[in-house]
Amino acid sequence: MDEKDQLFTILQVSEKLKVPKHTLRFWEKELGGFIAPLRTNGGQRRYTEQNVLVLEEVKKCRELGMSLPEINQKIAPPCGPENVQPGKIDLLANRVAEVVKTEVYNFFVKEENG
Repeated sequence: MDEKDQLFTILQVSEKLKVPKHTLRFWEKELGGFIAPLRTNGGQRRYTEQNVLVLEEVKKCRELGMSLPEINQKIAPPCGPENVQPGKIDLLANRVAEVVKTEVYNFFVKEENG
């Protein structure tokens, strides 16, 4: 598996960013879906490299003293199609691709085991 396709557990992300697991869960809940880790069939979080990059940005903003609403506003996509940044489109496309890959993988695992 490519490093960019690797999935990380919440413990791995917590250790990498030096942020408690409960803080990661809180940020996920409070930041309106910008951090949306994949879930295993058992409900465990699996973070993509893109998720980790977003979390690193959130951590940097928090270290600069920004509140969660300020961070949410900073990373929220602007309203209207004329204001959508190409990078945001790529980010969304990558997230959709990750979800599809995970669902296809889970489908085939269930087929093999079931």
